[in-house]
Amino acid sequence: MLPWGQMLRAALSGFGIAPSQFWALSLLEWRSLNSVDSTHADRSTLRALMQQFPDLTQQVK
Repeated sequence: MLPWGQMLRAALSGFGIAPSQFWALSLLEWRSLNSVDSTHADRSTLRALMQQFPDLTQQVK
């Protein structure tokens, strides 16, 4: 059984992830966040990705 409480505490304190965001993560995403081999992007990399792949929104008529 997975240690959900421990994982949720790590998400809140270590990553600043809200509970709703934590529960929306796939197991693969969670493992990527916690991987020792994983390199985390900095803010400039995030901004560049956000410009390259903007969120699409639909306008309500």
